[in-house]
Amino acid sequence: MTHTGDASPPTAQPCESGLVRALFAIPVQAMELRDRGLPAWLLPEERDSIAGAVPSRIEEFAAGRRCARDAMRAFGLDTPGPLRRGPHREPLWPAGLVGSITHTEGFCAAVVASARACAGLGIDAERCGRLGPGLWPLLFDATEQAALRALSPPDQDRLATVLFAAKEALFKSQFALSAAVPEFTDVCLRLAAPLADSGSLELVAVRDARLEPWAGRSRFRYALQGPFALAGALIVSPA
Repeated sequence: MTHTGDASPPTAQPCESGLVRALFAIPVQAMELRDRGLPAWLLPEERDSIAGAVPSRIEEFAAGRRCARDAMRAFGLDTPGPLRRGPHREPLWPAGLVGSITHTEGFCAAVVASARACAGLGIDAERCGRLGPGLWPLLFDATEQAALRALSPPDQDRLATVLFAAKEALFKSQFALSAAVPEFTDVCLRLAAPLADSGSLELVAVRDARLEPWAGRSRFRYALQGPFALAGALIVSPA
């Protein structure tokens, strides 16, 4: 439960996330938290890296770091150290691991996997109801917009959020490989089957050359649960 505007401390702790784990076809460890984070969860170096941020951002950051550390511990890392940030605020995972963090209002999650199992992975969670048609030209190409217009308004909202989350997940999964920050319209995705509570997506087109080396190895799954749309992107290792 989210306590927006409530000064009382959060009571929830991160827990294993079958919802997130199901987004990936390889063994992963995933943790989620549906509450605010506690600044006390941050290690000193992590706290220093976000000094001066507003309290809500610190809580969000603490939730992500705690989920990530618990996921690494579940993966077998006995005493995870600070999860540092790179120059673009990306998490710098320990050698031998790949991972991703996401947070939106009321939901935070982290996932980690062995670097031997995949070249990269990304996760994103978004609240539905925030991507109206006025934003579509900024986020989706003509093919995606046509697919959205063919749906009823409720399903338009759900699919728009799924597509947005999947693109965010893709960008996270490939950043350590390409250092690319593409435009949303540089990537075109489509559902592999009619929209449902969960399913997979296919990559139709990539218009940023920096992403092309990994385009054919990218796999996508999504899930809709309550107000949230989640997506996972996996870059499989070469055969």
